[in-house]
Amino acid sequence: MSTVQTIQDELLSLVIGHDWSYMMSDSHPVWDAGMNVEREIKAKIHALVGIHREDGIGLCDELKDIAGSDYTDYNEDGFGLKYRTIHSWFKPYIGE
Repeated sequence: MSTVQTIQDELLSLVIGHDWSYMMSDSHPVWDAGMNVEREIKAKIHALVGIHREDGIGLCDELKDIAGSDYTDYNEDGFGLKYRTIHSWFKPYIGE
């Protein structure tokens, strides 16, 4: 298996298991664990898009598909918490 495929598999696994509401937790260990996972996700996105030059828009769309339905706390752009978070991970690479 290639390095890119390994990183992508690890990224998908992290997104599947991500606690999307960790940032609203009153429990510091829950919040800290969520922050650590999010740092890992961002590092893997950087490795794939920033270093290996994988398609950032395609990967962003794939992560949204894997994350499932968005929450209904829509902002002015029509995105809920999940999709706002995913877009923020890709902002340095695709400018959304």
